Amino acid sequence: MKKTIYILWFQGFDQAPEIVKRCLSSWKHYNPDWEILELDQTNLHQYISDFETNGLFQKPMEKCHLSDIIRCLLLDRYGGLWVDATTFCNKSLNEWLPQYIQEGFFAFDRPGSDRMISNWFLYAEKSNDIIHKWCQSTLHYYSIHEKAETYFIHHYLFVRLYLGDVTFRTIWDCVPKLPASGHGPHFLSEQGLFQPLTESIRSMIDQKRTPLYKLSYKYQFPEYDENLNLYYLYSTIASSSI
Repeated sequence: MKKTIYILWFQGFDQAPEIVKRCLSSWKHYNPDWEILELDQTNLHQYISDFETNGLFQKPMEKCHLSDIIRCLLLDRYGGLWVDATTFCNKSLNEWLPQYIQEGFFAFDRPGSDRMISNWFLYAEKSNDIIHKWCQSTLHYYSIHEKAETYFIHHYLFVRLYLGDVTFRTIWDCVPKLPASGHGPHFLSEQGLFQPLTESIRSMIDQKRTPLYKLSYKYQFPEYDENLNLYYLYSTIASSSI
């Protein structure tokens, strides 16, 4: 298992919203034996170059789609784990991830009816067939498009490969599945990040039945109160540096 975590905030983590800083702190808290690479627009060139992307960084695309290219390139070239900057770790990776990566690839399953996988948490071994082909498909797409035709294009490229490539499909079918929704990483967002904490949600967080949560910075954040879902989650690593 490649114990490297890639996490990106283009403007730099010093300039990131508090929720992003809390998320970064959570990965450090639970995974002290993993290397965590804090990426931003000033140090990306140390890992991938504009030459590798054939000038794609100069195209007028949204940062979210640019990060789709970056995550694929990093995982294909080096291997390891990509986590979006708004994912909050709730359990050591060592305690659950190894059993899911026997095929050299993992992503959470079925975040929506139109998407086979989530791309905000991706593990891949270097040059794994899935990540390599997905990376090449993504680069090809942006070589002929100035920007994404639809927000979830990266997910749809995965589906096209699954439907059209037997090896790709065979590997993904063998990957153990964990759902993104239901009681998966989308759970807190689906319940409402700022809804009053219930005993069942407190128990779910404390018992670490979900190893991480996908959050968002696109909210008006109310005053801090540990009796709200998100802020209770924060409190579980309150002793960690932010």
